[in-house]
Amino acid sequence: MSANRLTKLQHQQWVEDGYLHLKNIIPKEEAAVYLDAANEVIGPYEKENPRICEKGYYTIIQTLECTPRIDPLMDYPNLFPLILDLMGPYLQIMGSQIYVRYPNKKDKNLTAWHTDAGPSLRQVRVGPDSLPLNFKIQFFLTEIPTENCANFMLVPGSHRREFPKDSAPRYDNPPGAVQLICQPGDCAIFPNTLWHSVAPNHSDTVRRSITFRYGQMWCRPYDYEKCPEKVLARMTPRRRRLMGDMGKNYTATDYFKPKDQIEIIMDGLDFECPHV
Repeated sequence: MSANRLTKLQHQQWVEDGYLHLKNIIPKEEAAVYLDAANEVIGPYEKENPRICEKGYYTIIQTLECTPRIDPLMDYPNLFPLILDLMGPYLQIMGSQIYVRYPNKKDKNLTAWHTDAGPSLRQVRVGPDSLPLNFKIQFFLTEIPTENCANFMLVPGSHRREFPKDSAPRYDNPPGAVQLICQPGDCAIFPNTLWHSVAPNHSDTVRRSITFRYGQMWCRPYDYEKCPEKVLARMTPRRRRLMGDMGKNYTATDYFKPKDQIEIIMDGLDFECPHV
């Protein structure tokens, strides 16, 4: 089977709008398996944090350390070639999360409008021909059939604009804001500089999704200093490398100029390595 590569239209949307909504990346029956894996993490987490649901939404970080059942999403065959087309082969997974969004009757967005990765990276907006510094991939595991179902919200094109500097909470939707309508198995890819938020959840469904943050391999990981060896031990060589593992005899320079990166990342893939 040939690799699912980035099309010219998708590249144009990525450059101009700053995101991709990829539909049916994961078959629905397989998405249900990942939802079950997420629920296995969510259940114990809520028992250990009984008041966590009162806020109406929360995030579980370091998800890859909680379960091996989502490992295949790290380099999912139908998606990983597109990741390489966008990010290039010198990349790592900087963090993994589960999002949980409970039903509520409020009209206010569940989160304020924001960008990711802190105030410094908010001010670094790369050019249209540049590789991204980092981006998130959100795998939607529950149906989001209409607006105001805890939809992922974004402002197309905002990834190239300065984020408002006032410090007050920003729950009012900016001009041009859109809510993504998603099915289980869809995913969204967006860079850290894209303005985004989460809509209210007026449905009867707890919206659950899994995210991975990918970045250039010289960037610092987002939710771990060093991935535990007990987690790395279960992974393939490519997945170990995606978690920043350089082997035993590495130096800091290897995060900038790894000698075996292409061989490891491209193993088993049937296309030429992009952005070498």
